Amino acid sequence: MAGISNPSFPIISFEPFLKGDFDAKVKVAQELYDAFHTYGWVYLKDFGISEEEIDEMFEHSKSFFEDQSLEDKMQYKVTSAAYSQGYTSNGAESSDPNGGRSWKECYEHRRFNNDLCPAPKTANDFREFADGFYNKCFNLASEVLQALSMVMGIPHNFWDDKLAKADPQLRLLRYMAIPAATLEKPGNYRINPHTDYGLCTLLFQDEVGGLEVDPFHTGEFRPATPIRGTCVINIADLLQRMSNDKLKSTRHRVMAPTISKEELARTGILPTRFSTAFFVHPDPATLITPITSEGEKAKYEPVNAGEWRTMITSRNYGYSLPDSKALNVATVAAA
Repeated sequence: MAGISNPSFPIISFEPFLKGDFDAKVKVAQELYDAFHTYGWVYLKDFGISEEEIDEMFEHSKSFFEDQSLEDKMQYKVTSAAYSQGYTSNGAESSDPNGGRSWKECYEHRRFNNDLCPAPKTANDFREFADGFYNKCFNLASEVLQALSMVMGIPHNFWDDKLAKADPQLRLLRYMAIPAATLEKPGNYRINPHTDYGLCTLLFQDEVGGLEVDPFHTGEFRPATPIRGTCVINIADLLQRMSNDKLKSTRHRVMAPTISKEELARTGILPTRFSTAFFVHPDPATLITPITSEGEKAKYEPVNAGEWRTMITSRNYGYSLPDSKALNVATVAAA
């Protein structure tokens, strides 16, 4: 990943929290909280997953998408909003309420019940790899949430019951090469502008770029340029609700990367891009209720985390929403 000297968002070393004394942990926790309060977005380095492990992850991702035919990948197609695990083909998912097109394909891996994961013999030990990388991400996310609890004034064991049966998503993404002119047409994106809808998200980028962030929801997007040796972490809707807007769920999108004018003039094609996201969701039985200080008014009604997740997944994939998951769509869309 290319380095930059003046990123748009803070870069924070997580090593003092993982290995330091109490004072070092508090310092890092406060830096994280301040970044998430201001931007909802941070680059994290020294977080316990090596550059070599991230490189290996991208090798497996490339193999999954490019060494199989579309017909082979469709064997693992996501079929249910309540069970969003498996493969999603190009154009099959979008969170754009106006019907925009996102040019990407992806594979979802879960903590439990990965029936739509390719068998090891057919995918170069893909299941073993996915399980291992998933666990590393889950451990990192747990530490990040633990750090935030130190500043939010909640008990150190606050997340224990919410993560014990949590089932986050590891999502491998491939943005296929497309003509640059495609993104110049209204409603076309590599990923349309959106906020994530869980607690928070870990994101690993290759060197291509194109990720953009609208930290203040003004429509002014800033590049979140890839920096080798880091992952990006952003707050998502449920943690914004839980923090009563003290932490910010930031809009972001993926558009054209910054490439040389000479290259674009020569080919007219945007290069293939890979990224991997880890969407942190709590135990589906969790009731998300704003945490307020004395005299502070809650800005949100409580929501059930599992119903919230299933409702939004149903909307994004165009699936029917189960009757038992009847959550007000307008409420979710406005969050």
